[in-house]
Amino acid sequence: MPRRSQAERSAATREALLDAAIECLIDEGYASVTTSAVAVRAGVSRGAHLHHFQTRNALVAAAVEALAQRWLGELREATAGLPEGPDRTLAGLDLLWAHYASPLYQGALDLWTDARSDDELRAILLEVERFLDRETLEVAHVLFPEVAGTDEFEELIQFAVATVRGLATLDLLHPGGERNRQQWAHCRLRVAAQFSSTASSSTA
Repeated sequence: MPRRSQAERSAATREALLDAAIECLIDEGYASVTTSAVAVRAGVSRGAHLHHFQTRNALVAAAVEALAQRWLGELREATAGLPEGPDRTLAGLDLLWAHYASPLYQGALDLWTDARSDDELRAILLEVERFLDRETLEVAHVLFPEVAGTDEFEELIQFAVATVRGLATLDLLHPGGERNRQQWAHCRLRVAAQFSSTASSSTA
């Protein structure tokens, strides 16, 4: 096997640090994402860590961006398995809900909570939130093609996302997701009814 170049080794180290930061965030919360803890989890020296991320905020900013990219990537990949036809709306809503109920989003929620009293973290998250909103809307065109061309499309997606985000907060006090799942069983039908009503109106 050929030896990796310096650039390849550097890229691998940076990736390991970002993976470790995301794992710290998901497993232990934002307070655990320190330069020393992340270096230990990534299996790299503190010097190697500081070469890539000189401050904790630089690390957190990069980790948040990586987390958002990973979350969106998993959502896009999952859309390939959705059914066509009348079952697609509920399947698409279930997929959206499942991704907001995931450990990746739970890690993001911890960041959002801390951002209330951290101006620098809030500024980072506002940029990421705008990016997520844009990209989620693009994915929604694939998830819900029957309403993608309607005037109400963006409002419908905002409604659906607000619903699943709100339910995801239940997992903060009720780990395991049972309360979230129970609520979603009812909410999904109400949200789907809004989609169906919009689709029917557009073809009337």
